[in-house]
Amino acid sequence: MPMFLTELRYDGCRAARLLAALLLLAGLSGCYTSRPGKTRESNFINMDSEVVHVTYSEEKRIETLPNGIVCTFEGKVRLHLPSGKSVTLYQTMTASGVRYMSKNKDYEFIEKGPCCRLFYNGAQIFEGVYCRSK
Repeated sequence: MPMFLTELRYDGCRAARLLAALLLLAGLSGCYTSRPGKTRESNFINMDSEVVHVTYSEEKRIETLPNGIVCTFEGKVRLHLPSGKSVTLYQTMTASGVRYMSKNKDYEFIEKGPCCRLFYNGAQIFEGVYCRSK
């Protein structure tokens, strides 16, 4: 067998292995970036100087509405309330702004522009504005 054919065959196997390794690395790097984690934090303050600390993160969630429409949401927040309690809420449908609700639907957090409102069992318990940290 001529020398150039064996070199060509050797380089072909080497190129195939290199391509397979690159595809594997590309696939694994996509898994790493899709992990949920903290994306940002905000503080909201009201007229009584009470502060609600909000930690935003991503978690893909699918919800089927009563009329059968299937919606996909990717937002989630963790609220640290002035009382010291922490609550996790998940993004849901809204006409404007961003709306989050707890799984048992007790807590509702609505953020629109620099303002937010927090409800517990339908009653408003907090209304504040964005407070830039020092």
